[in-house]
Parts: sequence; structure tokens; C-alpha cells
Amino acid sequence: MINKVITITELASLTGKSRPTLYKYWTNYSENKKGDIPFSIIKLFDLVNKDNASKKEIVNYCKSTFSKVNVDMDIQEIINLLTDNKDKVDLKAIKKAIKEVIKNG
Repeated sequence: MINKVITITELASLTGKSRPTLYKYWTNYSENKKGDIPFSIIKLFDLVNKDNASKKEIVNYCKSTFSKVNVDMDIQEIINLLTDNKDKVDLKAIKKAIKEVIKNG
């Protein structure tokens, strides 16, 4: 069990990650070694760590983050990073850079 309301087995099912992978991420998260943990998992663990987080809230986060049909997880992670940090990054410059990469192959 990760907290009072959800187990690692449930999180594995909701995220599509294996239990050993989630245990490794949880250990690193707990030791503040977040460098190799996907951003979406860090946000999940932040939610799980909240004292008043409900199971419904955790499940809803997982469904909205990890159940994207036909969306690669790297793309979803980039979307999450941009959404959460839109006031800290130059979205026009990023958009221009992506278009340039696509144009030049």
C-alpha cells in the first residue's frame, strides 16, 4: 500500500506501469531523487502524498493522464509540462522550433 486509500497494485493498473517500476519510482521519490521519474508520475505521487487525497481524486488523475488513447506517453508528459509551466516558458518560441524541426525533417 502506498497510502491509506490506494495500493501499488491499483496504481500499476491505472498507470500501465509495473509494480517494480512504481516501487523504484516511489523509493526515489521518497528520497527526493526525482531525476529519472516521469513528470506525470511525480505529479501522481504528489497527489498520493496529500493528506486529504481521495481515491476518487487519484483515480481521476490517472484516468485523465495515463488513459489517453493513441497518445504517446512522452507527448503527454510534454503537454503536462507545458500546461503546468506555461507562464515560465516561451510557448511561441517552442512552437516555432517544433515547426522548424518538422520543416527541415
